[in-house]
Amino acid sequence: MVDFLRRTFIIAAAACALASCDFMGVTPFPGFVDKTDLAVDLGSRIDSISNGASSVTFDLNVVKDPSASQQHRVLLLVEPQSGAGSFSYTGQEIVMDQNLAVLGQAKTATSLDYFSKPYAYAHNGNILIGYALITPQGQPGSQTLSATGLEGFAFTDGTDTYVFATPSGSYTSFDLSWIDYLPGWGYSLNSPGTLSIIPAAMRPSTSDPNYANLGYQLIGLSYNASSAELTFVLSQPAQGTILARRIPLATAITPGAVLMPTGAADVSLESDRPYVSSDIGGLFLVRREGWMDRYPWTQTGALSFVGSKTEIVGDRSLSRKYAFLETGSPPSYMYRFDPSSRILTRYRRWW
Repeated sequence: MVDFLRRTFIIAAAACALASCDFMGVTPFPGFVDKTDLAVDLGSRIDSISNGASSVTFDLNVVKDPSASQQHRVLLLVEPQSGAGSFSYTGQEIVMDQNLAVLGQAKTATSLDYFSKPYAYAHNGNILIGYALITPQGQPGSQTLSATGLEGFAFTDGTDTYVFATPSGSYTSFDLSWIDYLPGWGYSLNSPGTLSIIPAAMRPSTSDPNYANLGYQLIGLSYNASSAELTFVLSQPAQGTILARRIPLATAITPGAVLMPTGAADVSLESDRPYVSSDIGGLFLVRREGWMDRYPWTQTGALSFVGSKTEIVGDRSLSRKYAFLETGSPPSYMYRFDPSSRILTRYRRWW
């Protein structure tokens, strides 16, 4: 009996190791394992970038090509920690196509520049990463933009490129900052601008000792090119809630505009939101207890949840990175990067 239990334990542990999961954790067997499609070991590339650094951080993103060429890109940012007293930035982006074929490794223009959010295809066909431009093949873009301090989210309407973000340096805010980059990468007339989240009359007093923590964070943004509408996803950390609101792009960049003029979001749900990803079709949550939820919503017009959520056993580890490619019709994929194994895996649509 002891031998049987030992063999069972070993087999389960081996299966769990192959799945890169936390054995004996809450969610040892992710429900999407049977959807495994492709995997690539990036260990040697990461080692060449980190060059022996003791601490390396990662960020995984997918940028969706809005043009007919459909050159969607998967981007893994590898950031070695700088040495003591050094200000030299050595982070690089590993640029892959949606099938995880590596196309290049992008560096910043100088060691004083850096990569950061937002990530998006820009209006000139290049990819915007923070204030840097790279080509879809991972080569330096035609220019580097002026650093703005904004991160947040970006998108293109085909002519201009827009960035919306919680104001630089703010944990939460009652306003969003935005930039409208013109085709020549100058700012539009009203840019940089401010979009109020709620009216001034509905805000707490600035004398409240907890005022800096009572506002909102922008945690998701999607643009529907067919309807020219924006769907904003906001978090209220102090309340543990996620809110979403949809308005036309033209309204969002109008001086004096308010995102939620009545003080009510279109949709709201409770969540501690360790990870959120949104698109024009819905919202993904990777919860702290390991469950992964997909909430579908209407794609145009008034925003509301439709149907029932899809729930699956997810991943208890918060160190792994996720990104989603939602194309509107199959194939659509989820990508997961495991920093411990250095393996990037693609999973077929399960939602």
